[in-house]
Amino acid sequence: MKSLFLVIFGAILGWGITGFFTKGFETDYLFILIIGMVIGHYIGRRKEKKECTESI
Repeated sequence: MKSLFLVIFGAILGWGITGFFTKGFETDYLFILIIGMVIGHYIGRRKEKKECTESI
């Protein structure tokens, strides 16, 4: 969970820095990126748990 938080924080920080220099703070792409990361993290954790229970 800590790694997911750090990735989301990094994405927001990168969006802020890029938006500062380009003067374009479009939130659509940031929102899609964060939703994609959360879904990917959830699927990865679920798949990891499933593989662990099958090996036992």
